[in-house]
Amino acid sequence: MWKMYCVLMLVVVLGLTACGPSHLTKSEGHPAAVPASSAPDAALASQQLADAKKLVADKNWPEAIKALHGISEANSFSRLSGDLQHEVLTAAGEAALYHGPPKLAYEYFARATSLPQAGFDDWLGRLLAADKVGNTADSVSTLTVLVQRWPDRSKQFRPRYILNVIDEAKQSGRDSALLLLQGLYEAHWKLKWDIEPSRPWRDLTLRLVEKGRLAQAIDVAAHITDTYVLISMRADRRFDAVIAANAAQFDIDAAAKRELRAFQAAAESAPESLELQLHLIEALLSQQHYEAALAACDSVVLSIRSTNYPAKLYIDYDEYYIWILDERRELLERLGRSDEAVVQLTAASSLLEDHTGNVSQLINLGQLYCDLNRPKEALEAIGRVVAKTSRYGTTALESVRLDAASQLGDSVQAARSMQYLEEHRADAPKAYEDALIVANQPDRAAKLLLERLRDKDQRPAVLASVQTYAVPPRTPRKIELEARWRTVLARQDVHAAIQQVGRVEQYKLEER
Repeated sequence: MWKMYCVLMLVVVLGLTACGPSHLTKSEGHPAAVPASSAPDAALASQQLADAKKLVADKNWPEAIKALHGISEANSFSRLSGDLQHEVLTAAGEAALYHGPPKLAYEYFARATSLPQAGFDDWLGRLLAADKVGNTADSVSTLTVLVQRWPDRSKQFRPRYILNVIDEAKQSGRDSALLLLQGLYEAHWKLKWDIEPSRPWRDLTLRLVEKGRLAQAIDVAAHITDTYVLISMRADRRFDAVIAANAAQFDIDAAAKRELRAFQAAAESAPESLELQLHLIEALLSQQHYEAALAACDSVVLSIRSTNYPAKLYIDYDEYYIWILDERRELLERLGRSDEAVVQLTAASSLLEDHTGNVSQLINLGQLYCDLNRPKEALEAIGRVVAKTSRYGTTALESVRLDAASQLGDSVQAARSMQYLEEHRADAPKAYEDALIVANQPDRAAKLLLERLRDKDQRPAVLASVQTYAVPPRTPRKIELEARWRTVLARQDVHAAIQQVGRVEQYKLEER
């Protein structure tokens, strides 16, 4: 299901005054202090800095940036005291970050963070500048420094931003990800509402196992609470020693009950949060408590309809209400009320998403129409998407187009959509795998599954997807596609590959 975890933005609680480096870690020493400046050089630079600050106060940004650049590029700059150099570079970095070229801001903050005077704000500025110029490797290493040196301030970053940088770290290299994940773990980092970030801890556990650090891996794994992450670990033989050390934690029935109780308690203690309500509803749905989950949705909807100021009732109304409605649609589907599900999702798709045009609910509406064998209406739904989509969002759109084209016998559009999904398979490998099932190409689907199993980072998610889950009520179209998928899993080569690296077990939960 197309979910909200696609758009990832940095919001920092602190005001911006600085940034951080590219490959430094906590263990690296500071450079030697810069010699004190000569009096004439210092006097001139101080006056020039004062003049530049006046330009900043007057909001004359082009001239301010020009003046600060002139100070920093003067031949005498290296003879100034470290404190004065630091003051010039951070002032220049901040001005350029907000009102000038991001590349210039990045260069200033890179220089500032090489000084022994550099503090949290300097590293923070470099992080924001690195993000602006698209230097993902530096974003990873700079965030690593920030959480290592100032662990108590890691909570000032939005969890989604950190999760995004973790993904970038995984693409940069396994050691980069290990350093960042270790730093976050040692900082006792958590998601909002004190929820453990289970997937990052699973990734850290795996990297520690690969390094032969089993005791540390067991310690990290003890913090994993997400039931489906635990399933992915049970399915993967690389985690066997970790699971053996704490078998009770990996009892999935017990874990699901623990998680449900935890979300119930959290939602009761923070009734102002729709995010916690959503977690609770999802947990109820996964355990097929459809009526209870629908009642929870209806309670939220009723409370919102009873007020003219829903944002005062729920602190995260703008972000999560559309997802409560989306979940309600899914529950109506489960209860065989498809027409009501369409009405609900149509209404949800008219609401703003991230303060702009809706994308996710329109894509989900298109997929719902495909599931109901109504391909023309599916195309009409996604045709209403006008807001900019993420890379993952674009693959989701093409997936709906492919499904609709397959049902309509439009081979040209089907081929065009399949080509796009293949070319962008790195953005959403599961979407490409599903597309091969929709296109009824089992040989290619099996080949892709085997490739993904060989990928060490993709393997846990792949193994989680091949488990046997509780079967929810399904439309004839979904039953047909599930049968094709099970045919791929039954192939001898696929079965052997799964058994070599993992195992298949049966669960009472629905597949997420």
